[in-house]
Amino acid sequence: MSDGSADGHDGEIMDGEAFARALATLLNPSKIDSVVNCCVRAVYDEEWEGPRTGLMHVRFAEDKPMVVDLAEFLWRECMFYALPRRKQEKFRHEIEAGDMTAVANYHAAVKSLFIDFNARHPSRASELGEVLAYSLVQEHLKAAQVASKMSLKTAANMPIHGLDGIHALYENGSLTVYFLESKLSGDGRRGVASYAESAAEFLSDRRQYLREYEIVADLGNLDALEGEARQLALDHFDIIGHPKLSRRERFVGVICYSEPGHFGQRLPIRDDQSADIHERDFAERYSADHGALRMVARKQLLKHSADPAKAIVLFVAVPDVRALRKAFYGAMGVTERDLPLDGDDIDIGDDETGSED
Repeated sequence: MSDGSADGHDGEIMDGEAFARALATLLNPSKIDSVVNCCVRAVYDEEWEGPRTGLMHVRFAEDKPMVVDLAEFLWRECMFYALPRRKQEKFRHEIEAGDMTAVANYHAAVKSLFIDFNARHPSRASELGEVLAYSLVQEHLKAAQVASKMSLKTAANMPIHGLDGIHALYENGSLTVYFLESKLSGDGRRGVASYAESAAEFLSDRRQYLREYEIVADLGNLDALEGEARQLALDHFDIIGHPKLSRRERFVGVICYSEPGHFGQRLPIRDDQSADIHERDFAERYSADHGALRMVARKQLLKHSADPAKAIVLFVAVPDVRALRKAFYGAMGVTERDLPLDGDDIDIGDDETGSED
């Protein structure tokens, strides 16, 4: 196959680099590194058969973890994450035309999606993790969101089951599709066990697998592309009609979990040392967990008959996931009066997300 060729599409051929650039236009700006530090990157290791495993943590303002800053950042990212691309463009055009009421309307539209979702499904606590996963995959994998799952989950005729996100990147003559699953957990090991179970369930469910591809083609963000690039993207997500097009599939798990042990250890405050010494001290201690955590991830994936070589696991440590979730909705302007943000029906201890997936 020629690089970037559309199998069976009237012989049209589009340069692979041009297609990659077109798909990259769906990327939204994400500077999550300003609030989340990556101390161990999920890179390939010739001596390790997978999964690629990264360790991240909320950054520090001197000795204090920036939990509220992270929550506020994720709320701002929701402006891109939650709405389909066509709605984003509509608001953007209105703002550029000088209609400043569009800013308030944009904010209200996104906020209502989250409130509506929680009102319908109070047992699910995964939406914070979904936004976090969206931001990290855009920043670290440079893969664009191709379907807005939050807007689909709040549609009256759409089920809430399925993946937390679908992203894609075209490189080296192939489309890489990233299936995202996020977990909030009181413990990293329990969180990765829940992720591995979800990954195995999805990969063994042919019907749901095909449905996710259909969602991208029918309801996703590909309509923001134009001409040949749009058709080529649609062809690549038509796995039944164009089975010979070159694709890779990777299952990404983002485990945001409470790490009271490491966060509970603090260096004394001293003015004769660099202000970032507290974050560097935490990162050094936390990085030492990498070997054990990636081994747990591998064992859980194998236990559930999922291929570790096709998995990417990103651990994100925070002092308390419940506190982060409350701060997230606080940044949104939602309080306990609006939603049960920390009720008994949200169990972040056992089933980390309360997920029905």
